[in-house]
Amino acid sequence: MGTTGKRTIVFSPFARVEGDLRLGVEVSDGAVTAARASGTLFRGFEQMLRGRRPRDAIVILCRICGQCGAAHSAASATALARAFGASRPDNAVLATAIIQATEVVLSHLAHFSFSFAGDLCTLPGCAHLEERFAPIRGSSFQKALRARRVLLGLMGLMAGKWPNTLAIQPGGVTRPMSRGELIRARGVLAEFTRFVEDQLLACSVERWLANRSAADLRAWVQEGQHATGDVGCFVRVALEAGLDSMGRGPGRFLSCGGFGLPGGHTWLRPGYYDGTVAPLDQRQIAEHVAYSWFESEAPAVHPDDAAASPAPEKAEAYSWAKAPRYAGESVEVGPMARMLIDGDPLASDLVAAAGPSVFARVLLRLHELVRLVRDLEGWLSRIDPQEPFYAEPQVGAAAEGYALTEAPRGTLGHWVRTEQGRIRHYEIVTPTGWNLSPRDSEGRPGPLEEALVGTPVPEQDNAANVALVVRSYDPCLYCSVH
Repeated sequence: MGTTGKRTIVFSPFARVEGDLRLGVEVSDGAVTAARASGTLFRGFEQMLRGRRPRDAIVILCRICGQCGAAHSAASATALARAFGASRPDNAVLATAIIQATEVVLSHLAHFSFSFAGDLCTLPGCAHLEERFAPIRGSSFQKALRARRVLLGLMGLMAGKWPNTLAIQPGGVTRPMSRGELIRARGVLAEFTRFVEDQLLACSVERWLANRSAADLRAWVQEGQHATGDVGCFVRVALEAGLDSMGRGPGRFLSCGGFGLPGGHTWLRPGYYDGTVAPLDQRQIAEHVAYSWFESEAPAVHPDDAAASPAPEKAEAYSWAKAPRYAGESVEVGPMARMLIDGDPLASDLVAAAGPSVFARVLLRLHELVRLVRDLEGWLSRIDPQEPFYAEPQVGAAAEGYALTEAPRGTLGHWVRTEQGRIRHYEIVTPTGWNLSPRDSEGRPGPLEEALVGTPVPEQDNAANVALVVRSYDPCLYCSVH
């Protein structure tokens, strides 16, 4: 089929992503020249909260998403804890980190095994991968489904239930752990780790984490049985298909460092990356609504002051997602951003060698999964069942607070202000809000929209490469149109 001439391809809805995504790409001479990502469903969680009691926010906001509800619970509880001046026991801080990290691992496994890997079968010469990666019937799909069920046992022990856990509160966690339950939790994690080593890596966690460069990675694939694991198979196929040169975003990244740990530390280093890492300043965050179905008095407003009203008839708008920017710039958030800003050597070398890409984005999501599996064991061992898990905070009539945390897909922020014991203002900035934002007030595209430009579309009716770029971001439209 011909590849010359201009045309527009519209995906609506875009399959195998969370929520309702409408994507339009303009194609000319066999490549994408422009893209527009649209969140088409209005949900209005922030409007629901106005006038409610502060702790109602935790009950309601954990329902924004079925995959990252614990992240929203943790962000809401932490924002309220800051507003109330509450101090959480170390056990509570560790338990919250374990709950969030477990949710991240669950999400990363689901993304690769259930959403992304199936697209590898559509690459030229890769039909043989269907036995491994095909949805539902693939051997890796089935094994990942069973392993995910195993790890949910850890979430049950720590969070009571998932999704929609209410265990995380401003004063700590309401699900204390006995010594016997901690032993069970470590057993569950050990069983899941065996799956990671046997199925994903075909090597030990320690051997994988010894990879510190692209050269190490290439040598690892050639070593022993590593190419027989899911990660080794992905590395070989992705590099042969050129996924390391596809889907490059703006090259600017943001991370708040992950989950809080005792002593005021975060799991990873926070920061803003634009060639070098600078300290993170949450006051540099602003939301634009020029191309969103919202009206605002100012073109860009910090979430503390955001007062946008729904405007579904706004002519120039094309998304219910807002356009968050950091220091006026679009930024990518997520596992690649976290690993790069933390100084992870494998992430740094991959991005330095070929730039941000579909390959790096997906591989570093799996790499983060492995790092978390290792670190979860240490966090579990630090919980002391003889010490408290909760301390009731004193709640004032008027307060304000915010929280930044890391959800599976990237940096998540909650801002709250209360008056007379009721929520007066609540604003949320989500990971997919960053990554799949529409254009801002200057007309500049969001990260995905920019990453799609240049994507090869070699045949008129074959836009498989577009799907690979989109799914590499693991978008969740339910969160972005909250």
